[in-house]
Amino acid sequence: QGLWLEARFRSAIFVASSAMTVLKRPCSADTSVPDAKIRKIVGCDQGGHMYECSRYVWWDKRAHCFTEQDRKFSSKRMALLYLAKMNSASLEGFLKETGKQWTDVCSDTGVYALSPNVPFDFDEFLELPDEVLEDYAKEVGNTLNVRKAPRGTIYRYKAVALATTEVQELCQILES
Repeated sequence: QGLWLEARFRSAIFVASSAMTVLKRPCSADTSVPDAKIRKIVGCDQGGHMYECSRYVWWDKRAHCFTEQDRKFSSKRMALLYLAKMNSASLEGFLKETGKQWTDVCSDTGVYALSPNVPFDFDEFLELPDEVLEDYAKEVGNTLNVRKAPRGTIYRYKAVALATTEVQELCQILES
């Protein structure tokens, strides 16, 4: 039986109980992120799922569009932070193209209200609960639809169950 150990989610180490085989993923370029911040980024995911992000891209007033796979994350919170950041950046790109300000197209009241009604800020959004991050990511992306952006990108995610075969079950199969 093996055991995956996560070393600050920067490198994964597989330790086999009999042979002490070690496989490592390369470390990220920036290792200066404090452990407390890493814990807030990762959250307390219960496991059993991977979170696949995709992006819906359109241009020429949706005459052309496609959906493509983007990144995959090991925790829901990581995916939600990514979606909030990327959808906010997409909206900011639209605002720059149209010469408008955030407050010109986003409101904190009404049917299409955003909360928080600000562009993504890493340190501020790190303190938000998952439900708020999820709502923000959806609504800021939807603002591109509401404002009929002639081109843009909206990021989404879906949870994929990691229904894997456990080592004990594999042993039973192999021994039979």
